[in-house]
Amino acid sequence: MATRMRANEIGLLAADGVRDVLAGTLGDTPVADYAETDPLGWAVLRDGGWDELGVPEDAGGAGATLRDLAEVAMVCGEFCLPSPLTVTIAAKRWSATARDQDAPVTVAVRTRAGNIAPFGRQARPLCGLGDGPDGFLDASAAAADTFAMTLRPVAIERPTVFSPQAARELAVLWAAEGVGAARRCLADSVEYASGRKQFGVPIGSFQAVKHRAAHTLELTERAETAVLWAAADSYREGHESIESRRLLLHSLTTAQEVVESAVQIHGGMGFTWEMGLHVFLRHVVTLRELVDGLLPD
Repeated sequence: MATRMRANEIGLLAADGVRDVLAGTLGDTPVADYAETDPLGWAVLRDGGWDELGVPEDAGGAGATLRDLAEVAMVCGEFCLPSPLTVTIAAKRWSATARDQDAPVTVAVRTRAGNIAPFGRQARPLCGLGDGPDGFLDASAAAADTFAMTLRPVAIERPTVFSPQAARELAVLWAAEGVGAARRCLADSVEYASGRKQFGVPIGSFQAVKHRAAHTLELTERAETAVLWAAADSYREGHESIESRRLLLHSLTTAQEVVESAVQIHGGMGFTWEMGLHVFLRHVVTLRELVDGLLPD
């Protein structure tokens, strides 16, 4: 079976729809102005059904493929959306418990830097230890000194099992977010270099800037290709699966190079808080940490 790299119609339409919603709300607002707020509101995404794109059709969802969902994740990355739409899509794709939630959900990932729960605000777990004696409760030494813990078996009606396949698909979507951030930074850099003048001419006419922009385009396409190849992995029937972890980490490392290059093209303005490139940089770095922790060596 030939490798299928293009998204289905549902993926392209969904990506355009999410882009229209985000552009209509955020417009030309600098990312630094909304990065730590919730300008859209979860109700807008939930009422539009965007969080159920990946739910199988027999469970009442749109039945989008992973390749389709990658298109939507890239749009989220373009806007550096401060909302866990990507992880909620992945959770509802695999978890019946998550589908029952109107609010967004997230996951906790153990990374080299510690445990990270993206957008986590409240401790309301949707899964727990299975029915049995095995399992552990992690408490700090300070907490353990202040109270006595009594553990007893608890039967979980619908435990959420975070399977390797679910982890891989979430990693693909997070990497796709990083690609979206890279594409946005590349586009902003080209626009800036076309309008910013030095010695009476646009800086984009200087050979050094041209070469950096061209290299940044090549990096962006390389990052996107790695993500799309990982997303299309399930279509390669009869072929040995490529190591997704290496593909996705390569994609995010390359996306980080793109954002760093965008800072250089913007010159001194690239280092300012108002320009917002630091938001994309931090986001891509965090995504790489999450993917690194999500997929074992």
